[in-house]
Amino acid sequence: MLIELKDVNKTYNNGQPLHVLKGINLGIDSGEFVSIMGASGSGKSTLLNILGILDNYDTGEYYIDGRLIKNLTEKQAADYRNRMIGFIFQSFNLISFKTAVENVELPLFYQGVSRHKRHEMAMQFLDRLGLADWAGHYPNEMSGGQKQRVAIARALITQPKIILADEPTGALDSKTSEEVMQLLGQLNKEDGVTIIVVTHESGVANCTDKIVHIKDGIIGKIEDNREHRASVFGINSTMK
Repeated sequence: MLIELKDVNKTYNNGQPLHVLKGINLGIDSGEFVSIMGASGSGKSTLLNILGILDNYDTGEYYIDGRLIKNLTEKQAADYRNRMIGFIFQSFNLISFKTAVENVELPLFYQGVSRHKRHEMAMQFLDRLGLADWAGHYPNEMSGGQKQRVAIARALITQPKIILADEPTGALDSKTSEEVMQLLGQLNKEDGVTIIVVTHESGVANCTDKIVHIKDGIIGKIEDNREHRASVFGINSTMK
């Protein structure tokens, strides 16, 4: 099992203690395409931050690839994130004064990859996502869908085992949202990368193979959604 959480609890103490996660138990296998769905305040963003080693948990155990993730130094946490996890955000989080290719290159810069090599790799990923012609453009010159594709290329370039997507379609119209979710689904199948999407939208969750419902910090039902997804999108859809 790639990801395993055992009885994970998280409380925030901002004056009044707020018990956000209440004994989370969750297992995700390598290569799964999963959504974590819940309303605002359900605990899904806190869970995502713990999965992404962006926040600590109080009690319980969290394992990635069999390694206990607990009490890491910031350097250890950063190393794990750089090697294991790619992030996709609702607001894209692109650097406005860098071109598309420079934004995609950035994670490799932090890994010490040479300028020539990282540029070559970034162009390959942009080409794969249909954005080679936009490599020299800045974020303010691109549509929302194009910016999210740049963000996906940036998340993929380090070839992580896990992609965490936080409301990845929240800033997109419905047609572009569907295209982005289909793209993530195809990347999951073609590359075998584990993708976890946090969302409050059932339409987004229905694009994934497994839906984890979270409410008031507790995981409720976990749906196998593979048949529904296959019937809606078809199994052999091609990358746009």
